[in-house]
Amino acid sequence: MQHFAADRAVTEFGPGFDAVGQVDQGETFTVETADCYDGQLADPSTLRPQIDMARFNRASGPVAVRGIEPDEAVAVSIEDVDLAPAGVMALAPGLGLLGEDVETATTRVLEVRDGHAWLTPEVAVPLRPMVGILGAATAEERIPTSTPGVHGGNLDTRIIRPGATVMLRARQPGLGLAVGDLHAAMGDGELGGTGIEIGGTVRLRIDRVADYDGAWPAVVDDDGLHILASGAPFERAARAAFREAVALMARWQDLSWPDAYRLTSVVGDLQVSQLVNPQVTARMSIPGRWVSDDVLAVRSR
Repeated sequence: MQHFAADRAVTEFGPGFDAVGQVDQGETFTVETADCYDGQLADPSTLRPQIDMARFNRASGPVAVRGIEPDEAVAVSIEDVDLAPAGVMALAPGLGLLGEDVETATTRVLEVRDGHAWLTPEVAVPLRPMVGILGAATAEERIPTSTPGVHGGNLDTRIIRPGATVMLRARQPGLGLAVGDLHAAMGDGELGGTGIEIGGTVRLRIDRVADYDGAWPAVVDDDGLHILASGAPFERAARAAFREAVALMARWQDLSWPDAYRLTSVVGDLQVSQLVNPQVTARMSIPGRWVSDDVLAVRSR
């Protein structure tokens, strides 16, 4: 199995990329990532305002996939996430939705053991490993890895976890996938501006998808399809996710646009992935009952 170490990483997604290696479609491989701070907050005495932010949110890769061409859809299966022994949660004035109430920068290092991350000796958070950054080379624009978009990027979506499959559309030959910003756990919204930031290793597989029309990244899991649209303000992201959901529903259920609009409004759920990145991310979830069988089939590839 090919393994790509964390020493090769990018801080932006762009139209050109220098691949760290190449994999075949359907080949399982692993990617090691540092935490979002690139290991700079190893102990509580180091504070977020003191670190080199040029190293923030580095994404390991990019990895090229043989035979993938622009405009093709791919399914990126998250087979497993192996976490480092400790994570970190840093606070600083201005960080998160209540950043104005944070008076002093502090750093908390959380030990990972027994299926939990330990915030204090008495308070343990159950592990819910997830991938914060998962994105591909762009068509033209150069986009920092901290920013989500149609290419993927810093989606900070808690359902990008083992057993889920992320749908992306290639913009460049070979796709150019990079991943990073793992979390041992994170709530919807990432409201405090941080999950349990942690390094680790992700096991992945990438396959071409022949029959998928979506443009935005999406997650396929046992619950259905979840469209991830990013923008600012949140209403803009929500409208983009809902618009794509209606178009897909019209095709899958052979409905006129007005009836697909009605149906999606009844069976779909608008959720929040994150509200703290330069572009916020809305999640439009469609239960599996209403999703094409061809799309749901990517879960088991």
